[in-house]
Amino acid sequence: MSTSAPSLHILIAGSGIAGPCLAFWLHRFQPSSQITILERSPELRLGGQAIDLRSAAVPIVERMGLLGKVREKTTTEVGMEFVYADGKTKATFPASGNAEQQSMTSEFEILRGDMAKLLYDETKHLESVKYVFDEMIIAVEEKDSGKIEVTFQNSLPRLEFDLVVGADGMMSRTRRLVFGHGPKNDDYLYRLGQYSALFTMQRTEEDTKFAQWYNAPKGRLVLLRPDQYGTTRAYISVTDGNLSRFDEIDRLLQEGTREQQQAWFEREFQGAGWQTDRVMRGMKEADDYYIQQIAQVRMDTWVKGHVALVGDAAYCPSPISGVGTGAAIVGAYVLAGEISKSPTDIPYALSQYEKVARPFVDKVQKLVPGTPQIANPQTEWGIKLFNTVAGVLSHPFAKRFGSIVYSWIPAMGPTTIWSPPEYGRAET
Repeated sequence: MSTSAPSLHILIAGSGIAGPCLAFWLHRFQPSSQITILERSPELRLGGQAIDLRSAAVPIVERMGLLGKVREKTTTEVGMEFVYADGKTKATFPASGNAEQQSMTSEFEILRGDMAKLLYDETKHLESVKYVFDEMIIAVEEKDSGKIEVTFQNSLPRLEFDLVVGADGMMSRTRRLVFGHGPKNDDYLYRLGQYSALFTMQRTEEDTKFAQWYNAPKGRLVLLRPDQYGTTRAYISVTDGNLSRFDEIDRLLQEGTREQQQAWFEREFQGAGWQTDRVMRGMKEADDYYIQQIAQVRMDTWVKGHVALVGDAAYCPSPISGVGTGAAIVGAYVLAGEISKSPTDIPYALSQYEKVARPFVDKVQKLVPGTPQIANPQTEWGIKLFNTVAGVLSHPFAKRFGSIVYSWIPAMGPTTIWSPPEYGRAET
């Protein structure tokens, strides 16, 4: 970009994946801009489970010069195993070893916290980027001048910005402040009928370098995954198309204690078999326990005046899509690129961001029909059928046939499944 480009003052709420990625590309494409990244926690949040880099996000991360560092931080997972009721019979799906045709285990499987730390380290020393921790937005007002006046919770004074970006996750506070609670008063959430808890456990001899997926009746799932730190990451979930089953955990998610939430999961997993007793003990001992509803964010528009949303705040495709992180990275890249093309007309730049990124978002938000219920059956018979299908698909011949089908699924398709535009000069 030309050195005569205007100096934009940009506020980004959220220091996870989308926020720092956006700051990286803004600095690259629009180096005269001054970027402030807010994080409501007193320090960088490094928790979370494994995330995937897939499809269109891979070449973008490569252009950032970070793909090698991602490879160094992969979880060591070598594939996925579906464990049957006897705890011994398994359907095995190894990693493909091919970034253009990934399996259930990504070639770039990395813990969320490790990816967030990579992006933070890459941006924290940039002259145009400033991180502010232990702070949050409490009011946003667009002035007649087009400036956005922002009021903060703690130490920052009231300030004006040329652009405010919400990159603060599925339950985005920025989205509520600017876009309200949605036409259905549901905070733009499309519920998928699944609630999950995530935590880290001590590793035992029963754990392997394969992720282990175990279904129990009534839509119960235990998923154990390795990491590179000698511990095991546990993901447990309850799935049901009857949303009334979640009335209690919905309430506890809002106002309950950790102990009350965990007691709900303990009741749900009574008699589930396999390693669930061990997992329940691990849940109560974990210092990184986290609970979430599995849902998508669906909005007719992600922009309003001089405010934009990016990543999960705008279009969370849900963790079960396999491309939530990819959507955040793609969206951040496109948003920065469009701002660099029209820095003197922010509303137009934001409209172009939405126009360019929407086709990719539409792709990643289309889940396999019946998801997540189809992979989390309610009955013993349903589990036997699911495991039988998994066993058939794990056969080498079936895998070759499945690769044709998977090529159309963003989570397993090639890096060319959607190609973002070229912006600016992106050499490292």
